[in-house]
Amino acid sequence: MSVKKNSGGIIAMAMRYNKIVIFLVACLCAFGIYSLSEMRKNEFPDCTIRQGIVVAVCPGNTASEMEQRVVKPLENYIFRYKEVNKAKTKSMSRDGIAYIQVQLNDNLKNKDEFWSKFKHGVADFKAELPTNVLAVKVLDDFGDTSAMLIALESDQKTYHELSDYMDELQDQLRGIDVVGRMSVYGMQNERIAIKVDHARLSQYALSEKALIAKLFTQGFVTIGGSLKSGDYESPIHVEPSANTIHDISETVILSTPDGHNLRVKDVAEVVREYPDPTSYILNNGRKCLLLSIEMKTGSNMMHLGSEVNKVMDKFEKTLPEDVLVYRITDQSKIVGDSIGNFLKELLIAIIAVVVVVLALLPFRVAVVSGLTIPITIFISLGLFYIFGIELNIVTLAALIVMLGMIVDNSIVIIDNYMEQLSEGVENRWEASINSAKHFFVNIIYATLAISVTFFPFLFTTRGMCNDFLQSFPWAATIVLFVSLFIAVMLVPFLQYLIIRAPEKKENDKPSKKERFKFIVWLQSNYDRALKRCFGHPRVIIAIVIIGVAVGAFLMSRVPQKLLPVAERDQFAVEIFLPSGSSLDKTAFVTDSLEKLIRQDNRVVSVASFVGSASPRFHNLYAPQIGGKEFAQMIVNTTDHDATVELLDKFTSMYSDYFPEALVRFKQLSYIEAQYPVEIRFSGTDRDSLSVAASRVEAELRKDSRLLHVRTDLNEPLYSTTVYLDRYESARLGIANLPLEIDLASRYGDTGILPVATLWEDDYKLPVVVESTSNGNATVSTLVNEKFDVNGGLSSAHLRQFANVGAAWEPGQLSRRNGMPTVTVMADVARGYNTVALTKELGDVIAEIDLPDNVTLSYGGEIEEQDETLPNIMNGLYIAVIIIFLILLSHYKNLGMALFIVLCLASSLLGAAIGMMIHNIAFGMTCVLGLVAIMGIIVRNGIIMIDYAQELQHQGESVVQSIYYSAKRRMRPIFLTSAAASIGVIPMILSRSGLWMPMGVVIFYGTLITMLFIVLVIPVAYMLLFHGKEDYKTECKKLD
Repeated sequence: MSVKKNSGGIIAMAMRYNKIVIFLVACLCAFGIYSLSEMRKNEFPDCTIRQGIVVAVCPGNTASEMEQRVVKPLENYIFRYKEVNKAKTKSMSRDGIAYIQVQLNDNLKNKDEFWSKFKHGVADFKAELPTNVLAVKVLDDFGDTSAMLIALESDQKTYHELSDYMDELQDQLRGIDVVGRMSVYGMQNERIAIKVDHARLSQYALSEKALIAKLFTQGFVTIGGSLKSGDYESPIHVEPSANTIHDISETVILSTPDGHNLRVKDVAEVVREYPDPTSYILNNGRKCLLLSIEMKTGSNMMHLGSEVNKVMDKFEKTLPEDVLVYRITDQSKIVGDSIGNFLKELLIAIIAVVVVVLALLPFRVAVVSGLTIPITIFISLGLFYIFGIELNIVTLAALIVMLGMIVDNSIVIIDNYMEQLSEGVENRWEASINSAKHFFVNIIYATLAISVTFFPFLFTTRGMCNDFLQSFPWAATIVLFVSLFIAVMLVPFLQYLIIRAPEKKENDKPSKKERFKFIVWLQSNYDRALKRCFGHPRVIIAIVIIGVAVGAFLMSRVPQKLLPVAERDQFAVEIFLPSGSSLDKTAFVTDSLEKLIRQDNRVVSVASFVGSASPRFHNLYAPQIGGKEFAQMIVNTTDHDATVELLDKFTSMYSDYFPEALVRFKQLSYIEAQYPVEIRFSGTDRDSLSVAASRVEAELRKDSRLLHVRTDLNEPLYSTTVYLDRYESARLGIANLPLEIDLASRYGDTGILPVATLWEDDYKLPVVVESTSNGNATVSTLVNEKFDVNGGLSSAHLRQFANVGAAWEPGQLSRRNGMPTVTVMADVARGYNTVALTKELGDVIAEIDLPDNVTLSYGGEIEEQDETLPNIMNGLYIAVIIIFLILLSHYKNLGMALFIVLCLASSLLGAAIGMMIHNIAFGMTCVLGLVAIMGIIVRNGIIMIDYAQELQHQGESVVQSIYYSAKRRMRPIFLTSAAASIGVIPMILSRSGLWMPMGVVIFYGTLITMLFIVLVIPVAYMLLFHGKEDYKTECKKLD
């Protein structure tokens, strides 16, 4: 009773000082409107990508040697860190290079602190690796997502000239406070190449090493000092003797006794050139440099986009006509479109709910109820801004879902106010205060029951799922308690001010108010239906039990999909060629495919990354590991529908269009797995792993529902191996290391390490020495190559001290969880559920004869779902327990609390029917929808049962009290359910893969649970709690 006295005092005070309350509410609404333009906006909540890459470079090592000598020691070291998720850490070993993708634990919050510690540790550990490991680098930015990818492109300008423009653009962008890291991709650096003719060099009894040593002494590397005299010190600078190509060409490398000078140009060609690239980027077929712009953590994406666009507009005006700027990806535009669409859906939902309220209630009552919706929304937005909750599709979804519950508190209070007026209460002021006071405790518990139930997900989920859900409970709680505040502080005065007369009685003729016919008709028919239900209580309960069982059965048959694909006006293309393929071959396939793709007028642009992968431009699209045999495209389209159509078209036309090339058209999604279907084989015997993978791959290729079936073994790499003759090489003084250096300088991709550096202001030109045969050599060229022997006193052909043979080496060796692993990967054709299909494949694989020493496991979507969905369901179960505890606290009666909790099972039937009608899978947002329905059930159940208990205290029987309570509370329950259902219709009509399932669950679930609440709960209450009453006799007394 003390709670009600206090609440009555607060409500009476708000009534008395109504002008202050109205002024306060107006100020909060105005602040909310202001906050809408100022608050942070993003498409999704900030997600932490807990991944990094360790790259180890060791030229000359085969994939097997990289695995044994480099990867295994590195893995053993990495696994010492408790923050590393060992089971998800994987590696790839290739010829001369290895990549270890380090996955961190989902509960790690401060990844920057870890990577700083990890980098220092790896740098120290490098000393324990073989000495020929040139570098071990940790790429901790692998998980960072670009806010914008901007291409600076031209057919006429050189990379050097484009670089100057790019430097200028970066300088201007650095002035924007929210711009974070900026990275440039695709740069091709010029060099000065000294192309040595070894035949001519040997005529002068000179070796390449001698030439390099001579060049070092000619002023390329300067060493300064200083002159000191007294208290003054003057630095000494030695001007390099070679500053141009001409200077290098004229450099004397040998002077003979007869006065003849041998110059560099006599034994080599000196050219300034762009070397053959290892990778490059094109945008719409033109060469370009790519600028990746990241946003500082906690900043506003819309603000970033606006400020960058201002700079870009000015910058573009300064560029020549043959230099173009193109935005390949623009996250701020995506955010603007997403937020704009969701705000439009929110506005439509608000209008729809208001229209429903106006249609079903008397005009003055509807005005009071309708006003609470925009007031609550605007105040909630202001509180979002104050508490640092950004506006994204998750918080906006919370606003839409809560719309029906926003009006519920007000409708309950107004309904009680109207009841008092109908009963002849003349003092409207007291009636208004008493209406809010009467239900204050009820709506407090009901609001608490709904809001608290969303919070368990914050504790049961992990990783990116937790990041995604983080803001939903807080947003929902703010909206619900703002609604409660408005209902008890503002609605009493508004109803006193606006509603001056009681509503017409049900038996009054409604002809003058035609629009109220429906609600009167509904009440009349409900009264008859309710009386019949009370006449056959056991039949009703049996029907309900069957309905709940059917709902549970149907729910078990609904396909599962944790998260859908992303709705984007872009998609990715990945091109894989056999190991050892040249960049030219990869470029031919990529360029040809680009021309074919761009013929469709729904394609806006195509950015091609040849030999490399793009930066991460979507949170869950992890960049692939590049290489000469790999290419990637980012294809922008006119809209999402065009994306889906083009993916279907291109997949059927071009996936197998090019011989030897696998072309994968990939729709962006919210799943972290690189492939939806991954079947892994682990063990110590690689031959057994290969056999198992080959058998499963062959079987999977027979299934037409699977696309791009492949393994991560890659094709074997054809290599040329030099075997030194032990005795002959020893006699000639040939050792492995000097020979490897010679071979690297003559046949390496970029020549030997720079012997010098020329500078043109801040432009760096490395000087390298390489063989004229580099790039067009054959095995015959190699065996006839001359090398210095006997300390440079003479030379000999390679065939004289070594044998050269061909060998097939593994193209790629993979490991996972520290074990050799081979993975069979596949995409799934559109229209098939990946999880269900993977389970079917499990039955097929079980029939395949696999080696005994192989361990089989499943990755892809089913792995993510098995890890995440149980945690989400645990959150649901805890939510039910919390509801039970709140009800127990409210009723102080175990049976009553259990009764309402058991009623929650009624939500299953409507949700399952809705998902089957719309052919959608059960996923994460469906669980949120179920929780919302459970909240509606609990809220309406509390209001109905509390009123029944109040009538019992006034002397009514259990049967009479619950019967009249149901009749009296049908209208607010119907209005609340109608508002909740109508509010999510825009979600359903949007066809959003992420939010449509939630809308469907709430729409159908609310409608069916409404019938359960108004028809079944009263009957069940009568049967369970009639005590010593003869309920059959009491039922006959019902009017």
